[in-house]
Amino acid sequence: MLIVGDNLKQLINQYNIVESENAFDNFSITLQLSDKIMLLSPSNPDIADIPTLYYGEEIPREYLQEKKINSTGITLPPKSCILACSHENIVMPAGYFGLLQTKGSLARLFVSLTCTDGQVEPGYKGKITFEVCNHSLFNINIKPKQKVGQLFIFKTSTKDVKLYNGKYQDAQGPTFQKPE
Repeated sequence: MLIVGDNLKQLINQYNIVESENAFDNFSITLQLSDKIMLLSPSNPDIADIPTLYYGEEIPREYLQEKKINSTGITLPPKSCILACSHENIVMPAGYFGLLQTKGSLARLFVSLTCTDGQVEPGYKGKITFEVCNHSLFNINIKPKQKVGQLFIFKTSTKDVKLYNGKYQDAQGPTFQKPE
């Protein structure tokens, strides 16, 4: 069951799911873009020398770049992607599950916040990583604290499940895949 309206507002307050009272929307929790991003790029952009990354294995540090977005924002070139995160910290209580969607106005520019990893499991605490992809043929600029996402909260069929306490717990910035 999707939690909406006054029930959602009460749930946010009861469990402190999000710190900002402005995050409440009638059907979801509105998430803003943080000023932290991560880029994944080869040290040598020559197409013939692009290295192979292996799923489940450590990403070499020389391919990872942490950056901070200033007040003018970040411009995403066409067909590019970055990892960013929510400005808000989220606390997902037992018995509830979150699904992340891109705000419609951003999606209509052909920018998505998730490549399908948009779930927030019961017990998760921290910032939510966004896999921001510009699918358009235009440069798209996004500024910190702009409303970019919607977190929908669903009631689970039972509270009797192991709460999330995995490798991304307590994230305070965008996180790349971590080896198993």
